[in-house]
Amino acid sequence: MTDQQLAQERDRRNVTVIGAGIVGLCCARTLQRRGCSVSVIDPDEAGRGTSYGNAGIFATGSVLPEGKPGLWKRVPGMLLDPLGPLTIRLSYLPQLTPWMLRFMANTTPRRVEEISQALATIVLPGLRHYNELLDDVPRDQVPIRQQGCLYIYPNAADAAAAKSDNATRTRRGVALEILGPDEIRQLVPAIGPDMAGGALATQSGHATSPLALSQLLAARIVADGGTFVRAKATGFAVGESGPTHVHTDQGDFPVEDLVIAAGAFSKPLAKALGNAVPLDTERGYHVMLPTPEIEVRVPMLISSLGFGITPMNEGLRLAGTVEFGGLTAPPNYARADALLINAKRLFPGLKDAGAERWMGHRPSMPDSLPVIGRSSRFPHVFFAFGHGHLGLSLGAVTGRLIADLVQDRPTAIDPTPFRADRF
Repeated sequence: MTDQQLAQERDRRNVTVIGAGIVGLCCARTLQRRGCSVSVIDPDEAGRGTSYGNAGIFATGSVLPEGKPGLWKRVPGMLLDPLGPLTIRLSYLPQLTPWMLRFMANTTPRRVEEISQALATIVLPGLRHYNELLDDVPRDQVPIRQQGCLYIYPNAADAAAAKSDNATRTRRGVALEILGPDEIRQLVPAIGPDMAGGALATQSGHATSPLALSQLLAARIVADGGTFVRAKATGFAVGESGPTHVHTDQGDFPVEDLVIAAGAFSKPLAKALGNAVPLDTERGYHVMLPTPEIEVRVPMLISSLGFGITPMNEGLRLAGTVEFGGLTAPPNYARADALLINAKRLFPGLKDAGAERWMGHRPSMPDSLPVIGRSSRFPHVFFAFGHGHLGLSLGAVTGRLIADLVQDRPTAIDPTPFRADRF
């Protein structure tokens, strides 16, 4: 067999992806466009899990980790304020403690700098990779708009606190315009009187419907011969060289190459395939306002309040906050209501008729970096999970990196910081 034939054989692999969220769909579609046969396993319809309810922002300015030096001082407040931007359910604290200790270990100045450098390599090209992945779709059918993302600072203390973050963003290569109160009001006329300024990340964008984006990818996968299996993966039959079948609640399915992209539910699957990863879940909330009666043209992030505001086809979405409470506890929709209260303070004319509330599970690692890479044990098993707040932003770039690894191609991005065995 010639070198060219070997390369073609390598690229025609049969790949099973567990997870039909935005990351799994991007992995499957990228591999399919490279010549692979793909199957996707998930108990839900494509894009109906956490990917359905995200803030919809392609946040190219998110080159900073969630943890910062001195954050440990806020832990008591997290336990006492159930409606704060970041809270921990007291009943979940014993189970979360090992994760929190790892999290705190990654808040030293040296680690924050290293993590920020690694994030920049995948965050900055994120939207460009979506454009490449969807270049076979007419532009007017792609639910993505690149109009920037506005960081809002309601008061002088917020603006002062953001200077260091914005300096880091600029140093990492984020295109950023610092705006004063009058410039903010020109861009967002509906905003209220309390406004100290902001910063516009000009190369960011947003999905006009995260669900529509997932459904578009799924439709392209099916149109080109891919398959979807509505089933919950529960384990694996493993041979000498790796898994031979996926066990599901709908039976067993044979596998060759395997990608684990099951979001917050990836931990036991990864452990069964060679890597015990410190994955936990941040429970995020949103409120969708179908008739907000204010005009918002660009997505916004209000870091001090822990949420974003995004214009979508279905209305205006308020999404964010962090709640550590595990995968099984019932939602605390008072947290969603708090989003609405804070948004009305920023936008006095905001209307909430027909508001819909939602809660989902972000898959989060204690160093704010996703797991993207090969299993330490099996060469034909790959991991793509743990994206935290950046699942949508990093979907396409993760798909590109996973496809390179599956097909043994050189990677444009160094995968070392994202390996599963880094802890």
